[in-house]
Order: sequence, then C-alpha cells, then structure tokens
Amino acid sequence: MRRSSLFLTIVAALGGCAEPEVERPNVVFIVCDTLRADRTSTYGHFRTTTPNLDALGGRGTVFERAFAMSSWTLPSMSMLMTGEVKSLADPSILRDHIHVAESFLDAGYDTAAVVANPILNDRLGYDRGIESFVVDRAEQMSWRADEVFDKGLDWIDGRPEGERPFFLWLHPVDPHHPYEPLEPQSFAAGPGVDSDAGAEEETRDAARAALQAQREEHPESMLAEELLDADWDEVAAIRSLYDSEVFQFDLALGQLVDSLRQRGLLESTIIVVTSDHGEGLMERPSLSDLKHVEDEVPDLYRRHGLMLHDEQVSIPLVFAGPGVPRGVRRPDWVQHIDVVPTLHGLCDLPVKRPQPGQAMFEVAGGARDVLFAVCSRSHSVTVDERWRLHLPKEFRRKRFGAKPELYDLEADPDERRPIDDPARVEEMTRLIREWEQAHAPVSLGGALDQATINTLRSLGYGGEVEQKNLERPAGDDR
Repeated sequence: MRRSSLFLTIVAALGGCAEPEVERPNVVFIVCDTLRADRTSTYGHFRTTTPNLDALGGRGTVFERAFAMSSWTLPSMSMLMTGEVKSLADPSILRDHIHVAESFLDAGYDTAAVVANPILNDRLGYDRGIESFVVDRAEQMSWRADEVFDKGLDWIDGRPEGERPFFLWLHPVDPHHPYEPLEPQSFAAGPGVDSDAGAEEETRDAARAALQAQREEHPESMLAEELLDADWDEVAAIRSLYDSEVFQFDLALGQLVDSLRQRGLLESTIIVVTSDHGEGLMERPSLSDLKHVEDEVPDLYRRHGLMLHDEQVSIPLVFAGPGVPRGVRRPDWVQHIDVVPTLHGLCDLPVKRPQPGQAMFEVAGGARDVLFAVCSRSHSVTVDERWRLHLPKEFRRKRFGAKPELYDLEADPDERRPIDDPARVEEMTRLIREWEQAHAPVSLGGALDQATINTLRSLGYGGEVEQKNLERPAGDDR
C-alpha cells in the first residue's frame, strides 16, 4: 500500500500511468488529558495559563465552542480517535470502527504515539494503525508533558530517511488529578481583575448557593454551607494547582513548537491541540446519590466522569499549519467527531465510509444544532446552542429518584439554575432516546480484564465505567 518514490520513478520510466505522489503535511495530534477550556487564557481565563497555546491559535484557528462527547477518557477518546458515535459510555474502541491512525498508515504515513495515560493501551485497541506505540505502563501517571514531547521528538529524529510524512499522537496528562506541578505558579491577575481571590468570588458564591439549595432538597445528606466558608482557601489553592499544571503543559507545548521549527518541520506540519474532557473544580455539589470520596471538601464535586456540565465537556480545539486559516476564531459549536473528518480533509485522505462529523474547514459553520454527550450516570443534549438537558440514566431515576435538569445557557451559562419547562424536557428526552437507539454499540467491548480494572482503580476510577462493562458489589453506588 506504500509506494516509494523509486517505484514511481520506475513505473514512469516504463511508460506506466501511475499518478505522482501527493505531498501531504505531517500531523502532530496533541490530546492533553483533562484540559478544561475555560482554565486556559486562550479561552478567556483571568490567569495567563497558556501563552504558547495563545500563540499557536494566533497562527491558526481556534474553535471557541468545542465539546467532548463524554466526560471521562475511555468513551471520549474512542469517539475522538474514530470519528464515530456511540451512545453508551463503553470503555473500548468498537471493533467495527477505524482508528484515525489506520487511515494515515494506509495513506503512506509513518505513525507513532506517545501516551502518558496508562488506560489508553494496546489491550483496548489504542495502538491500532500505530507502528511505534509507547505508553506509560505505570499504574500512576508519571510522565510530564515535556517527557512525552521529547519521546515524540526522539521518534521523529530516529525515523529512516525518506519522503514519507508522519502522524504523531501525543497524549500528556499534566492537568489530570493529582495536581502536582513541578513548580506551582503565582499567576498575576489578568486585565480588569483586582486579584485572584476577587476573580474567584463569583465561583465561591455560586457554589455556596448551590450547596444551600441541595441541602434544602436533600436534608438527609447533611450538607453544610459553613464548610465552604471555612475551606474556600483550600478550594482556591487546589484550583490554582490545576492552573499550574495547565501552565506546565503549555510550557512544554512551546518547547515542542520551537523544536519543530528548529528541525525545519513547523511549516509542513499540522498541529492539533485538544483534550478528552474537562474537569470539575469544586464549583458545584456532588450528586446527591454519590458516596463522598473526596478528602478535601465534602459535597463539592471534583474531577470528572460522573457529570456532563459545561466544565466537564467544554474543551480547547486549536488547529495550525498547512491548509488552516490563520488568526481565526470560529464560534461554531463542534464536537470530537468533527476532528477526524477535518484531518482527512486537510491531509487529502480518502474517506472509506461516511462519518457523522464534518470537515470543519470545508463548511461555513453553524450547522450543528444538536449536540449529545454520555457518561455512566446520564445523557445530555444541547439544542440550538441554548437549551441543555441532563437526563439521568434509568438506574439513577429508579433507585435514587434522580430528576432531569434543564438549563437555559443564554441566561445561565454555568448551569446553576434548573428551569421548569415540562414540554421542552419531554421533547429533548425524545431526542436523547432516538439518538441512544440510533447509536447503540454494535458490540460491547465486554467485561474489562482485571489488569484494566486494576489500572482504573489505581487512577481513582470506578463509578465512571458503564455498569454493563464493570460489575460492582451490591450497594456500591459510586
């Protein structure tokens, strides 16, 4: 399937009719685990956490409203890396879907990956189409972004001399819990902000009000509003550590871009930066039916995977390089499934079968009126860039009386105040049911093997896994 330049020269000399090779760009596909859009300065954070991503966006295109299709890594990455949709938070790539790297390999690319998240491993099929697959095998994430990028550069430097382009997937994990940056940063407040503490006041006040509302609705949960007042300094410190991890990733990103420039590769390389999902940073209460597993501040939700609110699914998405408009910020509402067809279009790769996403530089934008997301606890649907419904899974409705939550994102972008509109809830529930049926997995990945379960547990996962894929002891409601 790979045709060398020598072969084409011989064919041409013999009078053959083979077409000349098409010059295609290299691709560096960076998926920063747990990178929440609104904690980057590229997306308006009051701290300058991502100056290098800002610069990359300045020489490319920033998609201002990009969304993950799940709030935890395995289902989210399976949709991102295949461009396909599934309505179950099933943790494996479906067997009948094509990994994006397979398309590049078939088109004559050298392919490689350096992955710092140990659950994205070859047992679950994330190595498909990848000739050089390097994954952190430790049970705890241990590679920083600079180490991931250096390993990727070593692979680039070690490739045999030739004319083939390359596809390189890099997956750092710096913003993932635990937040342990090498150097915690003291960020200066941004323009119009008196201090970090002042900028966080709105979040604190909203969290306090949400705790009060949940205490009134669920008095048995013993939620204590006073906890937030007593512990807010600790909350703010944890949020700042997360920002320091984001800054650490961004510093490594800048070094990677400089290294590609020094090697003469920058102008011939498409760089994509995105994330698998966002992160909860204790701005809203935990689920009322969730066992409290956090040590720091009870009743405030931290981490990811069990909710689908904006902080969990709103992600950065930046393209730069050949074929990408420069200095553009697009307001389109796009999702993970749009990334693969966009790469196919930019690199002139053949499409083997129709996909649900769209090549974003081949459309005017604004065409996606309905967006869906899924996790083990709920589905969500967003309609007309305004209305968002969170629909609990059946087991939560039956066992815990969990109710749908409808939000008006224009009036309440942080999803703090559910509204009462039964007719709209009914219609949006119907949309979810139709989507759920249309995109049910052809075949489940089956029960996870014990090694994967052990890795997930060591990373703090458990309740994020779809119940159909991981049996838990009776009474374990996480």
